[in-house]
Amino acid sequence: MTHTFVSALVVLLLGTGYPRPDPARAGASTVVIAGDSWFVVDAGRGATMRIAATDLQYAKLRGVFLTHLHSDHTAGLPDLFTTSWQFGRKTAPLELYGPKGTKKLANAMLDFFAEDIHLRRDVLEKHPAAGATIRTHIVREGVVYDDGKVKITAFAVDHRPVENAFGYRFEADGHVVVISGDTRPTENLVKYAKGADVLVLEAYLPEHFDRVDTPEVAARLKRYHTSAEEAGELAARAGVRKLVLTHLIPGNADATFRERAARAFKGEIVVGTDLLRVATE
Repeated sequence: MTHTFVSALVVLLLGTGYPRPDPARAGASTVVIAGDSWFVVDAGRGATMRIAATDLQYAKLRGVFLTHLHSDHTAGLPDLFTTSWQFGRKTAPLELYGPKGTKKLANAMLDFFAEDIHLRRDVLEKHPAAGATIRTHIVREGVVYDDGKVKITAFAVDHRPVENAFGYRFEADGHVVVISGDTRPTENLVKYAKGADVLVLEAYLPEHFDRVDTPEVAARLKRYHTSAEEAGELAARAGVRKLVLTHLIPGNADATFRERAARAFKGEIVVGTDLLRVATE
């Protein structure tokens, strides 16, 4: 088999928002492009609408990787499943990777679309049946995907009280992209992000929670998320080249996010916007 080299990994931010709807920011979703293959990490609201603004082809979608099962990371998944089947992923199951509970989510989607699948598969368009199925892979820490070109390693993050939350490390021909799901700062993230070309990490501003939530809710949210300043500290400790901030809370304070992350991290800082692309070289 001829090895296909990947000149660079490309990170494409589909959605950089958070649970509160924002017309300028779709829900949490990030694509990693490796040569002619692409992978989706999380599928928040509006993911397919953002994909429609790109040249990505569904026939080359190799998998969807869920970091955890919060709705702002999965709300766009049903649309991604059925749309990718109808418009390109005709004969291959949706390869869905995620924590415990993902199989239940997959079965619920199949139930939700049962009549639609019947009509499109058997009556109207006669789309191939295989594309209307989901192959579920339950993620544990370790290598979860390796096709000889791209290796993806799942690693645990700390989003407790949400159990079974993960980040993913993508490696191809010496290029490394690490995408963390929602997490408080954790040593395991530093370990798996070591030396990455690009680290994609959530960020919040504490004063925003203080302003819009009750003190009790604000304190709880701060306990299981990562602030902009903490994101910079994690990136510095991991020795990454570029830090990309996403899942921004709030979504209208780019300069503040950059300034706070830069207190500890002296590499390149990118404050994410929807459809922004960042390459490993």
